[in-house]
Amino acid sequence: MVLDAWLGDDLVTRTPGFAVSRNLANRLAGSGLSGFELRDMYVSISVEGTESLRRNNTPIPDLVWLYLTGEPGVSDFAEDRDLLLVISEAALTVLHEFDIKRAAIEQYGA
Repeated sequence: MVLDAWLGDDLVTRTPGFAVSRNLANRLAGSGLSGFELRDMYVSISVEGTESLRRNNTPIPDLVWLYLTGEPGVSDFAEDRDLLLVISEAALTVLHEFDIKRAAIEQYGA
């Protein structure tokens, strides 16, 4: 995953998928929610990302790969055909305990 910037969000969307902060990963690991695995990942930071982190005096984030295994509308976490994250109400409740203010949240199937 290559970061061009990071503004402190606990949920990060970048190709090839999704990552979460270590704190959110720890919470998800004990949540009993379905449809994901937490995996180690390699994070590379672009030149723009490095400049952004320095400018904002932000440390390099400790991110964990949120590897999605679920089925949309069935599991708590899944990815749809458009590569969008689909989550249950229970998952949303957990995510709202963290910084996800830049996440675009819509009703699934709307």
